Amino acid sequence: MVPPPQGDRSARRPLRRVRRHRRQTRQLKDHTSDDQHVARPSPLPHPGGPPPQVSGVADYFTGGMYNAPADRELADRELADRLRAAAPWLPQSLRAHRAHTTRVVRHLASEGFHQYLDLGCGLPYSDQGDEALHPYDAARSILVDVHGAQADVRTVYVDNYGPAYGQANTILAEERGTLAVNADARKVDELLALPSVASKLRLDRPVAVLAHDLLPWMGDHDAVDLVNDLNRLLPSGSALSLTHTANDLPPGPESEGKDSIRMMSALYAEAGIAFHPRSAGHLRALLNRWSVQEPGVVRTELWGSGYGRFAQRPLTGAADFTGAYAAVALTTAP
Repeated sequence: MVPPPQGDRSARRPLRRVRRHRRQTRQLKDHTSDDQHVARPSPLPHPGGPPPQVSGVADYFTGGMYNAPADRELADRELADRLRAAAPWLPQSLRAHRAHTTRVVRHLASEGFHQYLDLGCGLPYSDQGDEALHPYDAARSILVDVHGAQADVRTVYVDNYGPAYGQANTILAEERGTLAVNADARKVDELLALPSVASKLRLDRPVAVLAHDLLPWMGDHDAVDLVNDLNRLLPSGSALSLTHTANDLPPGPESEGKDSIRMMSALYAEAGIAFHPRSAGHLRALLNRWSVQEPGVVRTELWGSGYGRFAQRPLTGAADFTGAYAAVALTTAP
């Protein structure tokens, strides 16, 4: 039998990709029951990353340094106070996430990663000691011990919220190996093609991508596209570190049995912010093209106690609760 011309096969490829995309999105929906959707929020003001108010709330909860305009600061504080009433553990969860970023970057650095792409980096946070470092500093804290003061660490911080980009450009991108970019994290191909990014990251070598608290602010289609595009466009051996708000965990400490995540979703919807917490099964389906590393998709507070070789660790108390999952996955050889 004569094989079809190359052109015919090429014509079928987009259709196959569309079918795979639909199949993967259906798999995601299979892990999300109707009773987990409290409201149908309005579209995101900034769908390429955490919305502005989310960055401001996180900054307010963690004693950040951003001086927002008075009306924005008031709106952030009002939303923050209502969120804290619904989820008293939320401020400590944000601090625990900062510590997790330090742990996971140190782990990746110990595995040989020198290049980092921080998607939806948010507003920089004030100095919180060695347990809550920004990615560039966390990587250098490991690699300097191995390669000395000249360790080549490269980090690109990405956010499409103007103040977050501006602060990152002023505070985080002051080192020779760093860069801040104002870009939409969903458009991976355009992001990697930017001359400034291409000159900072060597895209013939593995890159570690941080997508921490990024995907909860995207719907299923955008989340699938982002994760799949990263897998398709990054060099073999690259890594993706993911954290994601969970909708299938027991109520957090001091919640008095309340469904904090459901209440948070309703509050965000009232503020015009689409919020998409997901289950562990949902995240495994999302990562089905990646090689998820041990210990798999686990609660963020259980993901390792340090860098290098790690194992799940026991909770030490209520202050560890994050209400989220974490995972690290690698691209596989083509």
